[in-house]
Amino acid sequence: MTPAEPKLLLTGFDSPEGPAFDHDGNLFFVNWLTHQIMKLTPTGELSKFYNTGGIPAGLAFHPDGSLWVADEGDAIHGLLRITPDGVGEIVCNTYHGQPLNGANDLVFDRNGTVYFSDPWGSSETNRIGGFYRRFANGDLEQIDSGLAFPNGVAIDHDGHWVYLAETYTNLILRYPIGTDGAIGAREDFARLEAPFGPDGMAFDAAGILHVAHYGAGRIERIDTDGTLLDPITIPGAGGTTNCAFGGPDLRTLVITDVTSASLFTVAVDTPGQALHDSRR
Repeated sequence: MTPAEPKLLLTGFDSPEGPAFDHDGNLFFVNWLTHQIMKLTPTGELSKFYNTGGIPAGLAFHPDGSLWVADEGDAIHGLLRITPDGVGEIVCNTYHGQPLNGANDLVFDRNGTVYFSDPWGSSETNRIGGFYRRFANGDLEQIDSGLAFPNGVAIDHDGHWVYLAETYTNLILRYPIGTDGAIGAREDFARLEAPFGPDGMAFDAAGILHVAHYGAGRIERIDTDGTLLDPITIPGAGGTTNCAFGGPDLRTLVITDVTSASLFTVAVDTPGQALHDSRR
């Protein structure tokens, strides 16, 4: 089925990314050039929620209602936790005593383990990007390394696979999660067509992976076997950064785009996959 046309939600933000919804239906997103996390209520009231002072990129809600931020700034290289009343603390900034590169995106599993990408400074010729997970007890595990800008992260409905966008290779990678929780070897799941740039990702309830294709200005839709479906093209865009499902029935896809400095919405027939966040 051909997706509906995108509609403009907000504009005037030079670097929007990281959309995430809380249990009250508020939309949070970052404007990373101003270090700012914004909040938009269901009634359309817009406000500044928190300034990290760094480069916030990805957002995800923990089941306890706190907002977790992947930040690529100078002081925060990893993950920041912000309470509902706006108190922030760094929860993860180093690995084996060394600073992380700078985290970009994150997602929680059903056990409260957070998976996050760590790309800052990496490229196709400087493969220093990492992929990590932080357990609820605070232990940090490196899942993979040597990556060319690992970016968006998503977990399938059953928790059997964790998916990772590798921006500079145009690949969507995936890693099996065993019944004992152990991570298996990575696989190539899908490759986007040129230009380069898979970024943030989100699953719908049918298992279709929605991928922000930064260089193409659209949302790629990838079937469960890795086949590319009809995309969602964003008018006037060319720097599509992320997407998230929201609304009362999860049938509204919110898309962020830096070229148009805007956020868009698309009405979808298949609802988004429920996340392990404060909405559950």
